[in-house]
Amino acid sequence: MHNILLVDFSHSVFGELQQLLRRSNSIYTIGKRVVTATCALSALAEQQFAVVLISTGGCAVAGLWVCHHIRKVSQIPILILGGNDHFQLVRKALVYQVNDYLPGQFNASSILTSLDRLQTRLEPQLTQRNSSSLRSIIQLEGKQMHSAHVIKLIKTYVLDHLHGDITLKKISDMVHFNCAYLGQKFKLEESMSFNDYLLQQRMEKAKLLLTSTTLRIYEVSAEVGYTDTDWFYKKFRAYAGVSPNAYRKKQKTFTA
Repeated sequence: MHNILLVDFSHSVFGELQQLLRRSNSIYTIGKRVVTATCALSALAEQQFAVVLISTGGCAVAGLWVCHHIRKVSQIPILILGGNDHFQLVRKALVYQVNDYLPGQFNASSILTSLDRLQTRLEPQLTQRNSSSLRSIIQLEGKQMHSAHVIKLIKTYVLDHLHGDITLKKISDMVHFNCAYLGQKFKLEESMSFNDYLLQQRMEKAKLLLTSTTLRIYEVSAEVGYTDTDWFYKKFRAYAGVSPNAYRKKQKTFTA
């Protein structure tokens, strides 16, 4: 069994998590539960754990403080549960090499999936079998990070800022990466270029706005990051095969 140190700032997930691990016949068990940052660091100094799971309970800063101090002395896997998906918080979690960041409420499926992925790190024989999934590693502020984590960060930022001026150069400056290198890693992880992904997300949001709101076309254009409405028309037609107006009328016909 692999012992989990549960840092339960939420004061609420212990029972649910314990039941979840038992019902799923998990190889993990809660070795110790603490509710403060100082107790978490003391527990790590006194006892061996396989994983640290931090349930933030709205105390994201306290959770990241724990991560910061853990990383001074250990590379133990860390999972953060219940944080929000604000870009700066996710970025900080990546800097501290958090293995998974699960925003929102307690999600049994996500937690089990995340713990299962950690087996590749905790069990050497499994690691050897699945080494191909661990090859894509990049540097973040001098530390090694799995590229999938950084790509997740980029995608979160894109979805939160579709209305703004988004470029890979701007994002690469934020996370201290070489732009060309980051572009290569993004394409490797997503099987499409960053620009194609950005276009896809903008056009899909435009489709949603066209069919679910009464916004005018220039307003839809602005919502998805286009200040030039003519350019938006051109890009939308190329993507969807019809103009924004025609797409809206067509969808209304289907739902009538």
